[in-house]
Amino acid sequence: MKRTNAYTSLLIILFFSSFTQAATMRQQGDWYGYWGWNNATYSDSDIHFKGEDHDFTLYNVSAHDHQTELSGREVYHSYLNPFRMTIPQYNWRFGYFVTNNWSVSLGFDHMKYVMVQDQTVDISGTILKPGFARTDPAVGQKQLTSDFLTYEHTDGFNMISLETEGYLPVWQWQDKFDVALFAGGGGGVLFPKSNVKLLSGERNDEWHVAGYASVLKLGVEATVWKRVFVRFLGKFGYADMSDVLTSNTGDKADQTFYFDEYVGSVGYRF
Repeated sequence: MKRTNAYTSLLIILFFSSFTQAATMRQQGDWYGYWGWNNATYSDSDIHFKGEDHDFTLYNVSAHDHQTELSGREVYHSYLNPFRMTIPQYNWRFGYFVTNNWSVSLGFDHMKYVMVQDQTVDISGTILKPGFARTDPAVGQKQLTSDFLTYEHTDGFNMISLETEGYLPVWQWQDKFDVALFAGGGGGVLFPKSNVKLLSGERNDEWHVAGYASVLKLGVEATVWKRVFVRFLGKFGYADMSDVLTSNTGDKADQTFYFDEYVGSVGYRF
């Protein structure tokens, strides 16, 4: 029994020794880039609106993403059309390997955030605008009809981020194919073009730096032929949007929420 255990231990040591010393397809000094698409989910959030004639908060507001339908027609019409490929929720990223299996990168995540219309939520605060007047600041309920509020980051909920990730190769065949796990994190600015119409006012949709986000990520990457790869990953983030424009006259909103983003992409190392 002791000899069997010794052989087992030796095999485990030899396995991990060969594993850690195995050649990697992600070499120090390499660059890479990829393009992909995403789906996202968002936690409920409290949204505070403040302007010249209003100061109120909506509680536990629900939202969803708005990915372009994945159909045969849309694949050719939008996803693979160079003139429309930025309409679906998409991602791009360029990175550099600082050491073997460790990279830093700069990228852009184009997600979309759409408030669920006609939901009923709690509200507190005051509104002075005629037709929407609310003089008692105590908590009550409000249905979010389109004349009261439409609220979207659909052009979109954009994150420009610096990220880092470490890779763990788990299988490789010559210099042509491999599979690796990776994990990492990062953060950056949120630069949405928010589409907001509040209290039947003029719609606002200006580009604007509205806050920041931080993310953790976990995924798998497969080299499908030499330097061409595909990857699938999940990002788990926190968004602090403290400066959302809601009108063309300086009215603002602020909110914080968590989000999950699921990305599929294809790229090239060079």
